[in-house]
Amino acid sequence: MADVALHTFPKEERLCSRKALEELFGGGRQSVSAFPVRAVFMPNEVGTVRVLVSVSKRYFKRAVKRNRIKRQLREAYRLQKDLLQPLEGGLDIALLWTSDEMLPSEKVQRKVQNILQRIRESVVLSS
Repeated sequence: MADVALHTFPKEERLCSRKALEELFGGGRQSVSAFPVRAVFMPNEVGTVRVLVSVSKRYFKRAVKRNRIKRQLREAYRLQKDLLQPLEGGLDIALLWTSDEMLPSEKVQRKVQNILQRIRESVVLSS
């Protein structure tokens, strides 16, 4: 039953504060990429991992396609977020889609897993 609680994506884990977004995209951040997903991240003072998922209108004009990609990214993060659990402190992460093609969910999950592992390694090395 405890396993089910791990695989959720509650409001507290969503990055939606304007101030936090300005800090994340303003400077002092790090970036990791596994095409077509790019992650921008930096430590936060909150103490939890917060995630933003974004798909640009530049790549997909139709909202249906953008929403599908966002759903895939959120699901991939939700299933792989235990990779970031051993970290001390908090992180703000923005998952950005950087391609104009849609991928199957399995590939998206592998890309997000790769990115989360690289973020974990980067944070562990820098601390």
